[in-house]
Amino acid sequence: MSSDESACIISAPYPTGTKRIPKACSSCRLSKVKCDGKKPCTRCDKLKKRCVFFEAPKDPVTARLETVESEVQHLREQFDEMHQLLLRRDSQPTPTSLTIVDREQQSTSTFQDVSDPLLQAPGQPEIVHGTKRKRSEAEIQILNEPILDFVSKGLITVERAMSCFRTFFNGCDRYIPVFNPEYDTFVSVRSRSTILFNAICTIGYRVETKPQSQISDVLHAELKKSSNLIIQNKDLNCLESVQGILIAACYSAERSLLLSFATRMALDLNLDGAFEKLIQRLAMRETDACHDLEEERSLMRESRTWFGLLVLEHIFRVDGGKPPGIRFGGSARRCRVLLGRPSSTVLDLRLFAQVELNILRANINDTLGSRTLDRLDITSFVHETKIDLDLWFDDWLRIIENSPAATEEKPFLLAALRVQKCWAELTLHCKALQSMGVENVAAISPTEQSILLTAKAAAKKHLALITTEPDHYLAQLRYAMDFVWAKCAFCFLLLLKLSRLLPEREEEHRELLRQGETLLEELTKAGSGSTIYLQILKMSIEKYGRTLQDNGQMDTETGTEATGPFWELFDAQTDLQSFVPEQFVSEWEFPGLNLFYFPIAWQDFFGDFSLAI
Repeated sequence: MSSDESACIISAPYPTGTKRIPKACSSCRLSKVKCDGKKPCTRCDKLKKRCVFFEAPKDPVTARLETVESEVQHLREQFDEMHQLLLRRDSQPTPTSLTIVDREQQSTSTFQDVSDPLLQAPGQPEIVHGTKRKRSEAEIQILNEPILDFVSKGLITVERAMSCFRTFFNGCDRYIPVFNPEYDTFVSVRSRSTILFNAICTIGYRVETKPQSQISDVLHAELKKSSNLIIQNKDLNCLESVQGILIAACYSAERSLLLSFATRMALDLNLDGAFEKLIQRLAMRETDACHDLEEERSLMRESRTWFGLLVLEHIFRVDGGKPPGIRFGGSARRCRVLLGRPSSTVLDLRLFAQVELNILRANINDTLGSRTLDRLDITSFVHETKIDLDLWFDDWLRIIENSPAATEEKPFLLAALRVQKCWAELTLHCKALQSMGVENVAAISPTEQSILLTAKAAAKKHLALITTEPDHYLAQLRYAMDFVWAKCAFCFLLLLKLSRLLPEREEEHRELLRQGETLLEELTKAGSGSTIYLQILKMSIEKYGRTLQDNGQMDTETGTEATGPFWELFDAQTDLQSFVPEQFVSEWEFPGLNLFYFPIAWQDFFGDFSLAI
């Protein structure tokens, strides 16, 4: 401990009289010995005692003047030293002629400000004067690199950027309904947020061109770099940054990771509380004479963004196996109160319907994944949840039909609503079978068979909806994220499998093949989507067509009608494996493709055979 650190000075209250302040320290006064008045005094320093002095407090005005004078003097000294440093720099020909001050001189030299980059010699070590820094200490700096938009960087022209912007808001915003086209204009977004502007242009360009185009790949790479800077620098966190990362998550292979970053950023901005604030303001609007409509619009934008994160979180959690991240507290139906407000948009109908549905689906996933229910409980839960899905659908069907603002958007909203209901019913019943441990269709009970038939009916309705009116759904998939393409491919593949596991008439097989060809044709027209799912569909349809052809030839030769399942005609076990593409195992957790048919009699045969061995 240094001599300065061992002395302790206690200021007495401001004197109100002529009370004498003792000059000796407390230890010397207590021992009644003479104190030399040093701080610490010689006696306390020798005995290693705490040396405490009492000092009369200065007058507040005098103390403040002394502080100001000290600061002025300190600034003058810094200015003089900086002036001397600049004179020294100008007198030298090159920055490399600067020399490092000797260690002994560093310890005795006065403070020098070397933060000016002009005083730093390239390639030379940083000169630090004053307080020394240990070699083991690490210095961490957040680099605030400027983020330029794609137009400023010369990657695309202004005209092309405007075209990409229009393309995004012609369809992509249906799948990410967190924007207000009247507020989020080209000029407004470009002036407010570079990352959001770049994200919109990247996805708009992706839709306009082929995904494999070189410029599209460059834009995606640049968007990834910008996203990294936004994520690591908290000072760049804002509502638009969250929206930009959200867009990147929807159209990226690192979807779950980017979504987690966007959620963390949203929590730092307290976006999760925007909806509750908005509800409270609306509840008090009749008594609040100064109701601020602009503040309501701001809270609405924050609420939409949080809801968008919530929907995507539940989708990736239920269908992609993402670990649980956020949950919605309270009743999801309360978001309906925002419909019809001046700050609402027509796409809020789509967003709020998805909020309610995906919260319900997350509850389904949690309940059926708990593995604590027996088969009777699972059956009861499925029936109750089916009623909840029907109520949700009927409510939103009525809301959309009666919405005056949804005149032009109504066909697309209703098509999406019906498809989402079919998907929810399909996954509900398939997950129920998965929770029951059902895999072998040949050994299921009548109740389990009923659940399987309901799942098949939902898949058939899903396929019929998207192929009957392709302009209202399939044509819009050019704007959609990979998840939507994966759903379409999966539903058809599941129907192929179920058509083989459950007996069907020949005309049903032919109709399924025709619908599959229509689906492939429309998805090919849409383009710009994930080509891997197009390849999966094409290979599966070709395989299914050859199977039907071979089956028809065998029927012609034998003169019998094909009413039995396909496994009677060829090795079903080997063939079924080709109907489980890797993408539906590694990227998505869609239930149902694990089903197979293995006759019970064969199980007994192999069991007896193994016992004999």
